[in-house]
Amino acid sequence: MCAVADRLAKHIRVSPTWLMALLATLCPGTALPALPPAAQAASAQRTETSPASAPGSADAAAESDNRQQTVWALPAARFAGRLSYDLRRDISEEKNRMQQGQTATFNASTNTFIWQPWFARVDGTLGLTLSRDSSDGNEAASSKSVVITGGGQLSVLTQSNFPFEAHFERNDSRVSSDLALANGYASQRYGFTQHYHRPEGDSMIGWDRSTQTSADTGRDRQDSLQLNLSRSLENHRVQMTGNRSYNTHEISGEHAEQNNLSLQHSYAPDPSVSVESMANISRSDYHLQQGDNDTRLVQLSSLAFWRPVDQAMTVTGGARVFALGTDTSGLAVNSNAIGARIRNANANFGVNYDLSRFTRINAGANVNLAENNGARSTNSNQSVGATYQPDAIERGSFRYNWSSSGIASNRTGGQDAGRQFTLQLSHNLSRSFRLKGGSSVVMDGSQSLAVVSGGSMSSSDAATTKQLTHSGSLSWDLSREAGTALARLSASDSRALDGRKEFFQLINFQASSNMPTGGFSSWAGNLTIQAVRQSANTIFGNTDPFNPQTNTASNRGFVSTSSGSLSYQNQRMFGVRRLRFVSDLRLNSQALLPLLGSAKDQETAAWENRFDYVIGLTQLRVNALISTSSARRSGFDSATGEGKMESVKRINKSIMFSLSRSFGNF
Repeated sequence: MCAVADRLAKHIRVSPTWLMALLATLCPGTALPALPPAAQAASAQRTETSPASAPGSADAAAESDNRQQTVWALPAARFAGRLSYDLRRDISEEKNRMQQGQTATFNASTNTFIWQPWFARVDGTLGLTLSRDSSDGNEAASSKSVVITGGGQLSVLTQSNFPFEAHFERNDSRVSSDLALANGYASQRYGFTQHYHRPEGDSMIGWDRSTQTSADTGRDRQDSLQLNLSRSLENHRVQMTGNRSYNTHEISGEHAEQNNLSLQHSYAPDPSVSVESMANISRSDYHLQQGDNDTRLVQLSSLAFWRPVDQAMTVTGGARVFALGTDTSGLAVNSNAIGARIRNANANFGVNYDLSRFTRINAGANVNLAENNGARSTNSNQSVGATYQPDAIERGSFRYNWSSSGIASNRTGGQDAGRQFTLQLSHNLSRSFRLKGGSSVVMDGSQSLAVVSGGSMSSSDAATTKQLTHSGSLSWDLSREAGTALARLSASDSRALDGRKEFFQLINFQASSNMPTGGFSSWAGNLTIQAVRQSANTIFGNTDPFNPQTNTASNRGFVSTSSGSLSYQNQRMFGVRRLRFVSDLRLNSQALLPLLGSAKDQETAAWENRFDYVIGLTQLRVNALISTSSARRSGFDSATGEGKMESVKRINKSIMFSLSRSFGNF
């Protein structure tokens, strides 16, 4: 084999690097030893400093034999694993079950290089997991499982401009009472990626195949291909991305195919101007038992941004073209073929200009053309507005600010075509001060009025609506190095001032704290209470536009919800090092307070206590959980003799014991 390689090297012109790699693969005795470069450099240094041997001498012959000697260096392997035992018992009204399981996991990994570290590196992993689970009670069962995992990765010329990577992974499991092969599941994945790095851009191509095999569902396969290209040239940058995936299910013959290609272009001649453009083409084809579907999409878009350096102005503009086509057939549509064709084109333009320090003017326009299965529509929108917000007025601990804004808009096309004018006035007053002990209090109140006037082209009557909103809040905050605490009460009321009589009211209270009680323990908790009340118009009468209809306001009382949690942690329970204790209480209720919830409105409540004790690589855990939940149960009404649904509260108890021991160096 070595002689053949030598003859090929004489007749084939290749680079010295690839020639040395080929010789190292076919004839390892003629290559350099698999040693780190430092060891090789030291060997070379010793050779240079030693006196030269005379030709034909015994020392020269021995040195020649040493150079031709094959040197095999075995890579270092790392081993690790874990042994664990779990015991759990669940108690509730419906079941009383005991579960236990044993798990053993063993892992091994290694990495090495081929010929030289800069030439190629190999990484490999292998894992084995053995488990046994059993349960008694209402759901008695037992099972055994063996899971084998493994993978490898080959990286070639990782420090060059064209690094190559290949990978392989496999998972194999057997689940049954006697480790029968028929109940197994196996999956594997392999593929490669090839990069090419250049100063002006990068490129990459990758391929990947994944398979899943099961005794119940058969074999599934997925192939994916990806291509990335990027290039930068002065003020331009172009990037192209393409990917393709193909999934098949061999038993049923179902398959799904997806293809996507996108092209992005960025142009920035200076910091004040930028243009982003994108083109995208995609197609998906599904062949399933319930039917077939073929979808095609084409999209083009561009967005430009301009902000002059010497002016307080921002100009934006964009355009977008979109086309979508779908064809569906099969059982999902009663064996009939249906299709849809949608096209859309949109152009928009906007300007923001700071007229002064307190005044900003904005204007915008857009045009939209749409076609849906042959039905075409065109609509446009133009608007211009102004906002005025002066500096806040401060008097001692009080702060007052106000603002006003107005927007005029015009819409053409569609049922909502018409003109509309919106005016909004708002002001706010707040006060903040500090208390003894480092805490602070903030009070805030605001009021806003919105007036909307306008009408549609189809109606000569112009409608005017007025909306008045009040809001206020009171908050207390304490922040220290040792801990923090916060309490905030807020309320808002928004109502219409016309004949609709609509309103929305919200009251919210929130409190939270995180306070240490010692060097190793701390308390943390939060409470949220919310009450909502609203009213909305309800239309009575038929839907004939020529017949009068009646608007009435329907309202209901406050609907309250609450949630809270309280947690205690101790990193050294009972003064024992590495003994950690955590207690969590969580409550959720449709009542004013979580503790006031009844069986009807109590949603969830849970109290969990956990001990963790670590001794070296051994970990012991005990977990106890008590939870309540509401459920609907059918009952019988003795008065009426009819069935009814009633809410009941269920209590669930669970305790778990876990012991595990780890070993290894990773």
